[in-house]
Amino acid sequence: MIKKGKRGKNYSVSDHIFAITVVSFMCLAIISFPFLLFYAVMHLISLTTDVRIHSLGTFSSLKIILTFFITTVVTTGMVDTIFSIILKRSKGMFGFLSEALLMLAFFYLYVLVYSLVSDDIVMTDKGRLYVSFFLFLMYVSIHLVYIGAKRLYELITRHAS
Repeated sequence: MIKKGKRGKNYSVSDHIFAITVVSFMCLAIISFPFLLFYAVMHLISLTTDVRIHSLGTFSSLKIILTFFITTVVTTGMVDTIFSIILKRSKGMFGFLSEALLMLAFFYLYVLVYSLVSDDIVMTDKGRLYVSFFLFLMYVSIHLVYIGAKRLYELITRHAS
């Protein structure tokens, strides 16, 4: 069964299956890579005496860190949106630095509250500092990747036309 596209090209069922498979793997990679990085760093931090993850095995540890990851992503998304709306007037480096300092304070408070509420992840003061700095570095790296991708997109579209 062959379908004709808009420009007269023939697309078979195999072409559609291949495209769906490639897009599915891309989506899986986009979602899983940040979590695997998060899991690896949290596991390394938990090797110190300052952070303890109370798990019975790898699967239990994965579940605990996945819960922490999802909660962190949702909460950070909401708080970042609120901070962006509040700081909309301040542009440039001052706006970025003020938002970054607010987010660093938020990450420390978030990790403090999460460690007090959760029985699965127990942290000392130093451990809270480690985890909050790690979350802050992930937050800043997202902005750096966005800036790099935006410049790459502009470079590609400029040369394409």
